[in-house]
Amino acid sequence: MRTDNCRKCGKEPSIAKYCDVCHQAIQFECKICQKLTDEQIHSKCIAKRSKISIAV
Repeated sequence: MRTDNCRKCGKEPSIAKYCDVCHQAIQFECKICQKLTDEQIHSKCIAKRSKISIAV
C-alpha cells in the first residue's frame, strides 16, 4: 500500500484503481476529502495491453 499521505488533508489514501495487466495500484483516493490522485501509467503494461488487443 502507498505510504504517502493525502496532500490536501494529510490522511492516508486508499486504492481506487488497479492496473488491468499487472494488478498493482495505479490510482488512490482519500476517503476523508475525496481527493483522487492522477492515474499512474505503467509503460510495460501499456505495451503488453496493446499486444493483447492486436491479438484479439
